[in-house]
Amino acid sequence: MFILGIPIKNEICVPSNEAEKFAKVFIDEGKVKNIEYVDNRDDLVGMVHFFITPKEEYVFDFLEAGAEPLMTPRGEMNIAEIVEAFLFRELYSYGSI
Repeated sequence: MFILGIPIKNEICVPSNEAEKFAKVFIDEGKVKNIEYVDNRDDLVGMVHFFITPKEEYVFDFLEAGAEPLMTPRGEMNIAEIVEAFLFRELYSYGSI
């Protein structure tokens, strides 16, 4: 199982400083099993395997907690699109930018 952390505003992935809430998306065997929401970005640190944003931002807290930061290939992506991109390895690693 993988857990994705995604900053959300109006059901779209946004940078953390613009987010209304943060989604914890639980993926098991290629399918979304559950989505939980938290109000604070810090509540994702140490709780997710991947932290996903639409552009570069401070992610060292996630790196130190063992999570890999990833970036979306385009803006305006919703959770379903991000999960699909994750499963098909279409998200960008911070190291590849």
